[in-house]
Amino acid sequence: MRLKTSVALSAIFAVALSGCSALPSEGPQSKQIEKAYLEKNTAGFALVNVDRNVASYLARHDVQSFGDRFGKGKPARGELIGPGDILSVTIWEADNTGVFASTSTADRGNIPDIEVSGKGTITIPYAGSIRAAGRTTQSLEAAITKALEAKAVEPQVHVARKEKVASMVTVTGSVGKAGLYPLSLRGDTVVDVIAGSGGASSPPYETVVNITRRGEIASSYLDHVLETPSDNIYLRPGDQISVERRPRTYSAFGAVERKGVVEFGVSDLNLMEAVGKTSGLSDIRADASGVFLFRFEKRAVAERFASEPVNVSGDIVPVIYRLNLKDPNQYFFAQSIAMRDRDVIYVADASTVSLQKFLGLLGSALSPPSAAIRTVNSANAL
Repeated sequence: MRLKTSVALSAIFAVALSGCSALPSEGPQSKQIEKAYLEKNTAGFALVNVDRNVASYLARHDVQSFGDRFGKGKPARGELIGPGDILSVTIWEADNTGVFASTSTADRGNIPDIEVSGKGTITIPYAGSIRAAGRTTQSLEAAITKALEAKAVEPQVHVARKEKVASMVTVTGSVGKAGLYPLSLRGDTVVDVIAGSGGASSPPYETVVNITRRGEIASSYLDHVLETPSDNIYLRPGDQISVERRPRTYSAFGAVERKGVVEFGVSDLNLMEAVGKTSGLSDIRADASGVFLFRFEKRAVAERFASEPVNVSGDIVPVIYRLNLKDPNQYFFAQSIAMRDRDVIYVADASTVSLQKFLGLLGSALSPPSAAIRTVNSANAL
């Protein structure tokens, strides 16, 4: 009887071991990821083993640059007149009987609320169309005076900007006070204008700045702009600045103690620190040689480091970086790898975990029959 039971259990055990891969699991083991890469890579991902060269590349911060998109630029002279500005023009002449002389019923020399047209011009009686955009008020005064020399007697002209629409920038979102802000005479940078609007409502490492200029949009985190002078660009009239709180996050799955979405909470976070924020690898589950970082990279990067040809189209391709934390050298590499927003960390289960799961299930399955056998044996003894 005991021999038959032993043979039966051995058969069950052998069959079950062959099906361990079918047991519930959070994700693939390290060898399964490598097998999928070589045999069934339907996603077209590149698998890259981290070494010194790879770690050196990953140490860089890959962020969108205002300087690259728009250029640093030069200070926009806020005193220059532009389309949409509202001007007030006053004209005097030496002869009281001249064309701009005042009467008891009207002040013909006072021409208020002249809007600069989209073409940048204004129309002055007896002078016709005169270009105003791109000029200072003093320059426009001289241009109007010259145009009236043949029509008026020793004319004198004064121009004032009542509304500086053309030199305005728009600030919206999570700032102290959203609204329209005029550019100063010295010219203003991104940081100048945000500070002038009361500052961002969230920490710089959680604050995204979006700039819209002539239909083009660029975004960057405020901490990067503060740390990179070339990206603290000069603003131009008509620019739109939107400020929003958007914490940088990464996701952690697999054999880590704390799973899910985790906020950076700082300006710079490396891979080793990110693993630490998940409370580290699970002592009883983790395969320390199978720590993976999932992200999208430029195609040239994948082709540079991957061991196999990249078999997916497009300029941006999925890449999986693999670290072996059983190798002490890799801890230094992990400390140099800069995390990016929306990265995914996955730690594979050790190969013994499936066996442990099976043995647990087997023990639960055999417990009731064992109890029944003990009951029968007790009855026979009586």
